Amino acid sequence: MTDTDALLVLNHLRVGPITARRLMERFGSPAAIFRASSADLSRAARISGENANRIVNWEQEVKLDKAWDILGREKITLLTYQDAGYPALLREIFDYPLLLYLQGTLKPEDGSGIGIVGTRSPTGYGRAIARKWSSQLAARGFTIVSGLARGIDTQAHAGAIDAKGRTIAVLGYGFGYIYPKENAGLYHKILETGGAIISEYPYKRYHGKASFPLRNRLIAGLGRATVVVESRDTGGAMITAHFANEYNRTVFAVPGPVYSAVSMGTNRLIREGATLVRSADDITGEFEFLFPKEVVTGAASVQPARPAPALDGNEQVLFEALIEPLSLDELAERTNISIDKVTTAMLMLELRSLVRCLPGKIYDRR
Repeated sequence: MTDTDALLVLNHLRVGPITARRLMERFGSPAAIFRASSADLSRAARISGENANRIVNWEQEVKLDKAWDILGREKITLLTYQDAGYPALLREIFDYPLLLYLQGTLKPEDGSGIGIVGTRSPTGYGRAIARKWSSQLAARGFTIVSGLARGIDTQAHAGAIDAKGRTIAVLGYGFGYIYPKENAGLYHKILETGGAIISEYPYKRYHGKASFPLRNRLIAGLGRATVVVESRDTGGAMITAHFANEYNRTVFAVPGPVYSAVSMGTNRLIREGATLVRSADDITGEFEFLFPKEVVTGAASVQPARPAPALDGNEQVLFEALIEPLSLDELAERTNISIDKVTTAMLMLELRSLVRCLPGKIYDRR
């Protein structure tokens, strides 16, 4: 058994990446795991005797030759964490998958990924924002990452294709299905235009409700930032934003009407420190270091210069105090303004595009 065979078997047995890494650290390699006894496996990874026996007796559950035959027949590439083509950004997260199933092509430029997610039932406003901004970002060199779901995900992928840019779809199930069925055309279009579709699940496997939240961590992990366009107060997009925060990636949120159910989540994210965005320019401005200046600004609409709005009260004091990047607590300490008032004033300054919120909830002048 090779190490790649071993990773494939572990994946079919649903041994999670953290447990698998613990076993590899103890036994030295993926293949060596299958030479260990049930008792040694239990001690090494603190797994139940039943699960240890499943690893020892793996051939009762997994037909390795058949698994490889399916991959070849369906033109699915198996990409392990040790392969040069494995996404570098994804390898940075603490629970990265040890292998990915891939159709299409991953490229080095996918290191400039942006996740765009949201509700499956968006408003016309949300659909327009997702498609337009993903198109603008893709035209500037970003790879759009989303989950091929109805709603915002669909518009995000379609926008990237409109711009002849790159997009990656992350499935919450194994290859062999397309869900929702109405996205079959989009699925094939992603592949036809040189994009990629990935999954961490074996062929035609679906692990129930837990599959999609686990999928969402990959969307967050593949992106330098996650943009939540519209979301209810709970749901997949909010889970993706949570993972992005956990991975110390920037979370952008599009504000919406306070009475709209599909803006409750995005408005809450902004209140809790996500960066408010009003245009694709707000997003590209955070990642100027990735591209030549003409690429970042090339697709932007040119706006005439306008004077900064007049400020008063706390906003003026805080803006003058922001001579270097500072946190909310640091601003409160320097200005003797309560943290509640600092938070409110900084949100107003952000709405006026005078300041921006950097990763770690650090504020700086624009």
